[in-house]
Amino acid sequence: MKITILGSNGFLSNTIAKYANEEGGTLDVYGLDEPVGIKCDKFVKCNLMDAELDCSGLLDADIVVYAIGAGIQSNLKEGYNLIYSLNVTAPVTICNKLKELDFKGVFVTFGSVFEMGETKESHFFTEEEVLASTASAPSDYVVSKRMLTRFVTSYKHDFTHWHFIIPTIYGEGENPKRLIPYTINAIRNREPLHFTAGNQTRQYVYVGEVPGVLSLAYEKKLPSGMYNIQGAETLTVKEIVTIIHKAMEKEVPSDCFGTAERSDVGMKFLALSGTKLYNLIGYKAKVSIIDIINHY
Repeated sequence: MKITILGSNGFLSNTIAKYANEEGGTLDVYGLDEPVGIKCDKFVKCNLMDAELDCSGLLDADIVVYAIGAGIQSNLKEGYNLIYSLNVTAPVTICNKLKELDFKGVFVTFGSVFEMGETKESHFFTEEEVLASTASAPSDYVVSKRMLTRFVTSYKHDFTHWHFIIPTIYGEGENPKRLIPYTINAIRNREPLHFTAGNQTRQYVYVGEVPGVLSLAYEKKLPSGMYNIQGAETLTVKEIVTIIHKAMEKEVPSDCFGTAERSDVGMKFLALSGTKLYNLIGYKAKVSIIDIINHY
């Protein structure tokens, strides 16, 4: 199998690339910087936002994965032009070019459970609910992801296009300022912890499980469509912090909650129903946070 990844050295792109290395397939990578710790058969240095990007080199790939984006980490302060360019304009342009070039393989893009916005509901959301949500969007990231999902589910094409909606992904190699590595590192370094009230609920999927979804989908010949990847756990921030402290044999500080602010606290409950994908290919997440704490 030949896999081409658009985007180098990202959390998700590197995980997919390492999986491709382990499986022994052919791997091409397109991006601004050569992949670190990855063995690829071809690296193409390019700006994926270039409207004149040559996509002819993608035509012999079995799977092309668009694994680049912007705006998910608010602390990076990425401008809104970059967010919309990477999350909407670039993938839409590539979709249209693949259509023009009569691409025969599979194209993969990713959406986010954050597309639900500041919903008042508390249940596992279906693909239709994610697509139709008009709840308040607290950031340009949420708006941009909604725009891509609406395009992907509407445009006409002959090649296979999987658009996977993912919950919060975690695992070794993620940004150290994200919740799980931040908590682990603070405990190890005996630093004070600062969280929101901790009542917001999020669903979590181990990043190492995502490449397996792609492999299984290819094996099962999954048709084009929008699919939720349901994580193994749905927990509040308080529950996650407690799990980590217990695993590291520490007590949760009594004064750590309610001392930080985040733009996503208005999104009280974000979780996906993976029933559609399970019924088609039998995928079900298995890895729990406690299983991989030592991987950090």
